[in-house]
Amino acid sequence: HMGWNTVDVAAGSALFAGIPAGTRFYFVHSYAAHETTGLVTRAEHGEPFVAAVESGLVSATQFHPEKSGDAGARLLENWLATL
Repeated sequence: HMGWNTVDVAAGSALFAGIPAGTRFYFVHSYAAHETTGLVTRAEHGEPFVAAVESGLVSATQFHPEKSGDAGARLLENWLATL
């Protein structure tokens, strides 16, 4: 999966606060997580997969926020605000 894709944001997500639905993020990967615990945001590329997870002090994204333009910058600002 290489390219721009939208995500299905989990309700209550701190990472995606203020980022409109339908916003695209830049993905570059050859693997996918399908199950995890915590607040899970998903994307789809052939099948649904975990695009981001928030669990307590841990946050992770499958996509590259630093390559995702203004949306990625906003997500990183949101993440910094959780620290």
